[in-house]
Amino acid sequence: MNRFILCMTCVITLAACGSDAESREDMESKALMDSVQAEASGQTAGERSRTTAAQPTRTTPAQPVRAIPAGTMLTFEVRERVSTSSHDAGDSFALVLVNAATGPAGAVLSAGASARGLVTASHSSSGPDDQSLLGLRVTSVEANGSQRTIVGEAQSADIETSTRDSGTRTAATIATGTAAGAIIGQILGRDTRSTVTGAAVGTAVGVGVALTTRDGHADLPVGSRIVVRLSQDLIF
Repeated sequence: MNRFILCMTCVITLAACGSDAESREDMESKALMDSVQAEASGQTAGERSRTTAAQPTRTTPAQPVRAIPAGTMLTFEVRERVSTSSHDAGDSFALVLVNAATGPAGAVLSAGASARGLVTASHSSSGPDDQSLLGLRVTSVEANGSQRTIVGEAQSADIETSTRDSGTRTAATIATGTAAGAIIGQILGRDTRSTVTGAAVGTAVGVGVALTTRDGHADLPVGSRIVVRLSQDLIF
């Protein structure tokens, strides 16, 4: 009986050894085939590794940005009369772009594109010791079928002022940026705090033009022009 058990054990052990031997033979055979294929292709294992590492990662090419660059001068024509007698702060008005402008990646602002302006301050003079004030800026222009926000500062404007008694018209004082904000603060606030606040606002929003006259109204007639210098790229 003991000899029978011993023999069975030997059979099982031999079977297991046979199985391990077959596994090793399979692995050696696979390694041999891989080596033969590598030699047939003329590449070593190291070369295959370097070739794989050298393959570039595919990325989607970045789309070019269409923009009118900062520093570009844009000239706008006013399409409606804007005056301290008819417009309050916050009122908008219509303009059109006079000359086309171009930029990278085929960016084009076409001549005749519609634009919008905003009255930032409006104050009529009540007498010779009081100044009238009209503050404004260009806010947007049409590009690709929609209005695009403009961040810029007005450089000039064709503004007239009228005197209540004589009706005569003269050119108005024009200021931009911090100077415009300071004028707004002085006229509307008449104290140091308002002056500082006005200056800060002027710098932040690029106040277009501040216009002053005494004892009358400040007017922006139909057909007058406003020139704006872009402070930031106009992207569309």
